[in-house]
Amino acid sequence: MITAEMKDRVLKCLCENAQTEAHVDINTKVFLTETRLEFNDLNSILSYFERLGFLEDLNCRQSNIFLTLKIEANDFFLRGGFIGQEVLLKSNIEKLLLEVEHLEKQLGPNNLETVNKLSTIASAIMSGLSLFK
Repeated sequence: MITAEMKDRVLKCLCENAQTEAHVDINTKVFLTETRLEFNDLNSILSYFERLGFLEDLNCRQSNIFLTLKIEANDFFLRGGFIGQEVLLKSNIEKLLLEVEHLEKQLGPNNLETVNKLSTIASAIMSGLSLFK
């Protein structure tokens, strides 16, 4: 299974070693060693990055990887990458749960059903997120 940590290792390696907006040639063996990944996982992650718009002109081979790193990849890396994205989502959902609890205390009994529905939905989302760790 490919994790956020694995994607962040690839993203970090690319952002720290490849010039943005330039077609680069990367030694696959060195890249695999640095990212601690198997070739198939690396290829899958790079293909995913291309779909996200982080890369262009991807040609991933056993000997060399050819690609163009887009500035969007660097921006995403500087904002915390994939792990940062997960942390932010979890934090926002936790904040939502706190707001729902606060609202529940302020509203009268005729509005509690709506608040309880919101609380149930937010709790289900938090439980679902814990499955992705």
